[in-house]
Amino acid sequence: MFIKYKTLLELRTYPSLSYPLKGCPTPGYYGEDCSLPCPVNCQEGHCNIVDGTCLGCVAGYQGPNCIAQCNDKTYGNGCLQVCGNCKNNEPCHNVNGSCLNGCNNGSYSVKCDKACGNNTYGHGCSLTCGNCLYLYGEQCHHMTGQCPRGCDVGFQGERCDRAFESATLDVESKQSNSTLLYVFVTFLILSGLLNAFFIIGKLRNTICSQQTNHENLDSHLHGKDPQQAQPSSKSTYHLNVDDNNTAYHELGEIIQESHYDKLS
Repeated sequence: MFIKYKTLLELRTYPSLSYPLKGCPTPGYYGEDCSLPCPVNCQEGHCNIVDGTCLGCVAGYQGPNCIAQCNDKTYGNGCLQVCGNCKNNEPCHNVNGSCLNGCNNGSYSVKCDKACGNNTYGHGCSLTCGNCLYLYGEQCHHMTGQCPRGCDVGFQGERCDRAFESATLDVESKQSNSTLLYVFVTFLILSGLLNAFFIIGKLRNTICSQQTNHENLDSHLHGKDPQQAQPSSKSTYHLNVDDNNTAYHELGEIIQESHYDKLS
């Protein structure tokens, strides 16, 4: 409707034109003899055949001839979309809305149009929220890290990242108690192991002693016959008797020699 009205207006304004106002034979041109190209940023290359103004602009551009880029932190078709939170509040890319130098604190994505989540905040969403009091599933502020509803029990500060002294003492006391309990349990385990080793050693010695006694008893019961063992005792007796007789003979000879010496 707008194009038809503009064509009629051109017909009234330029009655001396020698060619029809429906358009030039070659699309993308305008002028009296259709020798002038339309501006490069005209949508689909269409422009007014008389003055060359664009009938629409490609994404990221605006103005009659589509020369000016989108401003005021806008981008896209007709510059109707708003940029995200680009770093240092810089304008985004006029066509696709991307932030060329990154995002402000608390935002992420290519267009910096998403707030930090998953309990994070700050530059690049790299910081973790403190111990906030979460009542309805909310988190700390995505830019500053402040807790909207205050701190959980035992914590204080704007970001609820500092514990009360009493809470700190309680934590230290619990840690100390845990350490003592660990030492006590370890001592009990070691004592039990030592006692077990001692009992096992005693049982082993007792079993070895019993086996030795049984072996001695078996060897005694299954040894030589007493009648066979008797000659050995007799031979020992005869040896002792022979030794005594020899000693007596030698003593008699000594006495006789001494007696002869006295007589002589």
